[in-house]
Amino acid sequence: MTRKRTEIKKIDNLSARQVTFTKRRRGLIKKAHQLSTLCDAEIALIIFSFTGKLFEFSSSSTEQVIERHINLPSEKSLV
Repeated sequence: MTRKRTEIKKIDNLSARQVTFTKRRRGLIKKAHQLSTLCDAEIALIIFSFTGKLFEFSSSSTEQVIERHINLPSEKSLV
């Protein structure tokens, strides 16, 4: 049995949107932690919810990772 593909669009129901956000946020943070551990990568993840609440994950200091990104020469920057 295969999984049904979900169409990616804004969820209109507020409670369903909050549940989906919470589950996907947890999954995203888990994947960031795994990537950091497996590959010894320095990661900073910043998430703002639709209500404006801040969530963050960092393998070290978020500020240090952001400063490192800002100080990179522009041709080496991926974002």
